[in-house]
Amino acid sequence: MRFLLNASRLGRTLLGASLLVFGAGCASFNPTPMEEVGFLERAESKTEGDLTVSAVVLSQEEARAAFDSKLYKKKIQPVWLQIENRSQKQFWFLPRDLDADYFSAFEVAWKSHRMWAKSTNQRIDQFFDAQQMFFSVPPESVSSGFVFTNRNRGAKWVSVTVMGEDAVENFGFLLEIPGFKADFHQVDPERLPQAEELVDLDEEGLRRWVGEQQCCVTNAQGTANGDPLNIVVVGTDLTIWPAFIRAGWTPTASMRGSSILKTGAAGIFGTGYRYAPISPLYLFGRPQDIALQKARDNVHERNHLRLWLAPVTFRGKPVMIGQISRDIGTRLTTKSSTLTTHKIDPDVDETRAYLTQDLLYSQALQAWGHVDGGSPATFEAPSRNLTGDPYFTDGMIAVYFLTDVPTSALEVEYLDWEVPPPR
Repeated sequence: MRFLLNASRLGRTLLGASLLVFGAGCASFNPTPMEEVGFLERAESKTEGDLTVSAVVLSQEEARAAFDSKLYKKKIQPVWLQIENRSQKQFWFLPRDLDADYFSAFEVAWKSHRMWAKSTNQRIDQFFDAQQMFFSVPPESVSSGFVFTNRNRGAKWVSVTVMGEDAVENFGFLLEIPGFKADFHQVDPERLPQAEELVDLDEEGLRRWVGEQQCCVTNAQGTANGDPLNIVVVGTDLTIWPAFIRAGWTPTASMRGSSILKTGAAGIFGTGYRYAPISPLYLFGRPQDIALQKARDNVHERNHLRLWLAPVTFRGKPVMIGQISRDIGTRLTTKSSTLTTHKIDPDVDETRAYLTQDLLYSQALQAWGHVDGGSPATFEAPSRNLTGDPYFTDGMIAVYFLTDVPTSALEVEYLDWEVPPPR
């Protein structure tokens, strides 16, 4: 009994000592001065009238240094903003438009608290409070600070709305986030169509060119057909990327060890991985230039698309052609090096229609229409992709003309080129 009592006392002593050490070890709070972190060098600015807005998204390393907290681990991403108001009017910044579920400054501070460190935690509270972007933008002033948003990888659409007494201004930024290795980072510029090779087309020429394309993407050797080509996108970097990122599409991680392991773990545990890699398919003798996806809460289900830069332009604007399909599960297969593959929804036209709705709702469409690609397949006699999944389609290709001016569905022009059969 005495031994047990002594052991108990010793245990309490060691526990108390360890807690003191642990508390002391966690009590430090040493954020790096913002000007030394370096993120301000990447800030982008836009001006409308008497307002100028600048924005930048901090990387994981920058956020860790600037706030001495592992914010990315907490799924929190700081966005730095600056609003210069050169007018005599009062304006207010509306952070909800940037992220409807943004974190308050004291919420993030609380998540960054140290254990048993009251004075340090008070410093943390004061620091985060001082760093936040406040709502008020007084006349002839410059307001700056952080909005703590939900974490994205690769790229982020930053929408900044500023409301005045008689006006509302919106500033949209598509900002790249350092540290993410996307599949499009691996594109070889030498394999893309060169400027001297591009053929510029008018509307009738584009319509004819789309209808003359091959039915499907292929394997690397070009000897077997895969998913059908069913979408064409016309627009610049300033229209294509914002249209998709604003609508919730995410870049895709490059196919490498860490992303494959994350995908495997998500598959085993039934969790989500918004940036899961997408296998390469081929067109024009090269793998896709861009892959995007809109994932659900598990890695087995997602909408995903692939796009290739075409050797033509439309009135000087780049043209991209590709395919979209919906993954509805996973299955075993001997036709993949990983012995698994996503099962696609056989109704690929439904997924094409989903993209049309998505672009309408994101107000990114200026005009759209359909061209007959000439390769229909029926439910009774379906075609099959490279992993053997059946699909059926009316063979139509949707052509989307994108704009950087928010356009309501009522203002979008429907091009009555060819009408898909009723369903």
